[in-house]
Amino acid sequence: MKKLYHYRPMLTLAIFASLFAVLAEALIFCSTMVFNTSYYVWNISDSGADKALYNEINDYFDHFSDATFIPKEVYTKSFTEENVSLTAKKLARSSLEYMFGRSLAKPEVDYDFTKYENDVIEFVEKDAEERSIEKDKQYYADLENTITVSEKKVNSSFDIYMFKQLATGSNVSVLKRLVPELSTAISIVFAAFIILIGLMIYIDRHHPFDMPYWFGTIFFACGGVFLIPCLYLRFTGYFDGLFMEDQSIYYAITGAIYGVLDKLILVNSILVALGLVLIVFAQIIHIFRIRAAKSRSHEY
Repeated sequence: MKKLYHYRPMLTLAIFASLFAVLAEALIFCSTMVFNTSYYVWNISDSGADKALYNEINDYFDHFSDATFIPKEVYTKSFTEENVSLTAKKLARSSLEYMFGRSLAKPEVDYDFTKYENDVIEFVEKDAEERSIEKDKQYYADLENTITVSEKKVNSSFDIYMFKQLATGSNVSVLKRLVPELSTAISIVFAAFIILIGLMIYIDRHHPFDMPYWFGTIFFACGGVFLIPCLYLRFTGYFDGLFMEDQSIYYAITGAIYGVLDKLILVNSILVALGLVLIVFAQIIHIFRIRAAKSRSHEY
């Protein structure tokens, strides 16, 4: 391909346009994926984290039953996969909304333990009557302690992503300030990108057939910056080695990470492919223009 018209200024503008395109894509992905509350709530079920959490609660009561001599079924009959999943999702949503500055209400576990408490109290009191156990001060203290300890454990397990811990930490104020400003940042970066593209079109206005090449270069560069590292992280299973004691936390976090990577790979594969198509298209246009010019010269 012959040297392009206005090569140096166009190359300079293309480099800056590529940088702003990369920045715009990063900000858009942060807005639509990284800071998207609904994505994490959806991922709890998609990754199987809620089922793993339900199994963990059952396992916990299996051991707790041995320590308290209360059958496991008494503890677990009020818990279902559905109410466990809904509670985990509600906590994730409220924690993120608070972290991202979209809500002033501090996140709290929203689970009704009334039926659970009634089941435990009913069994213990019936057992005490059958064995003629005196219901003294110690009896009620032990019963209250059993319920308190178990509810505290279950409450903490609902925080699958550990977002509640993060939301109540000291660094959450940074996110509260930054996340609401993302839309403004995206508008500014996108406006700068459009201005640069406008300058390129103006400079090369007498040579429009060169523009597919420059657009292709920008798309290819922007896509390649994200595509290469994302492909490496995804297909080497880089995050599979994360160590987490609870399977529910592992499934939720790795599922969220790989979900973001999959979206990035898809979008940037399209950008790279589009960039290559435009570059090849520019070459084809150039070839046909040369042939047309040669045929005209032969006619004269």
